[in-house]
Amino acid sequence: MPPKPPGGSRRSCPTRVVPELGPGEVWWAELDPGRGREQSGRRPVLVIASAEYLRAVTTLAIVVPVTTVDRGWPNHINLGDCGLPRPSWAMTEQPRTLSRERLVGQAGRVDRETLAEVRSWLRDFLED
Repeated sequence: MPPKPPGGSRRSCPTRVVPELGPGEVWWAELDPGRGREQSGRRPVLVIASAEYLRAVTTLAIVVPVTTVDRGWPNHINLGDCGLPRPSWAMTEQPRTLSRERLVGQAGRVDRETLAEVRSWLRDFLED
């Protein structure tokens, strides 16, 4: 390990500016490294966190990955006209908390009804 500089602290590396987010926004994210069946690579994600959470926790985002593969699963919610170039589905079985530094550009937004349907599936997965 390199020695500490005078004054006892190490210089921190510059970080990217973290974006401001809103619920229902679709962003491109860098999800590597992935493990097992997790989605990985550069792909769109849907922000599912509440506005209050996003205001309070300014460095993280709760998202679900988005896929262009229609598996016909009822918990994969079609995002409609959300700003992506191809038909896309939210993968509600894979919620994930990400550093906002992984978000590289906004693609669009879903409507309120779509976000509510995604959140409904999340509640079903979490409640007994």
